[in-house]
Amino acid sequence: MSTLGRLRSSTVEEPLPDTDTDTDTRSGARPAAPAPAPRRGVPRFFWFCAALAVVIVAVAAGARVVLGGVSDLNPFKNGIVQQRTVDRSGPAVLKAVTDLGTLQSASGYYEIVIDVQKSVDFVPSFVTGRRVLFVAAGTVDAGIDLKTLGAGAVTVDDARTTATVRLPRPRLSTPRLDIGRSYVYAEDRGLVDRLGDAFSGSSQEQKKLYTLASQRLAQAASANDELVNRAEASARAVLQSLLRPLGLTEVTVKFD
Repeated sequence: MSTLGRLRSSTVEEPLPDTDTDTDTRSGARPAAPAPAPRRGVPRFFWFCAALAVVIVAVAAGARVVLGGVSDLNPFKNGIVQQRTVDRSGPAVLKAVTDLGTLQSASGYYEIVIDVQKSVDFVPSFVTGRRVLFVAAGTVDAGIDLKTLGAGAVTVDDARTTATVRLPRPRLSTPRLDIGRSYVYAEDRGLVDRLGDAFSGSSQEQKKLYTLASQRLAQAASANDELVNRAEASARAVLQSLLRPLGLTEVTVKFD
């Protein structure tokens, strides 16, 4: 090769090597990869709740199976063993017969709310005391006592067309409390009263309540003359319907 060719070859520029590539090549190490993000673990409380839920479900299922098995073992359920009720009560014995001699001509039905409260001064109600709301229902009859009628209670004129009947005024009977319709609506008792009822029973308190209810029903019936007036009108209609078919055209009923 000539001297001119060697000069051209020496003057040709070569590309500059990449510094990073050259450095990595010389060192023999690869570029470091980015570190992965740390994984978040499941909290222990979550696993505890899950395990507790599984245990509860298992216990409930087991209890249902056991109770179902016990129910299936009940001999009365499927009619395997028949229940019987035997009534060995004796016959009723008639002890006495009483002639009433009363014309029951009207009956009134009453309902009243009994509100009774017992307390001790300077002692809280939750310690001792009692309050009862009792709905009392019962009937009161109005009747005429025919046993007291004298010989001149009924008078008839000479023509036997007019009659006059004199009767005593109707009287109210003792109230009859309807146990089936009477009930305790609400009751508040102190601690002492609860313990007393637990040992001695509440029969005495119930008896007092029934007695008070009967008194209130009697007062309600006697508060006005509505029931007595209704009894007079009913008795008058009954006597007139009985005497007029006998030929009496006019029947007068008077109440003393």
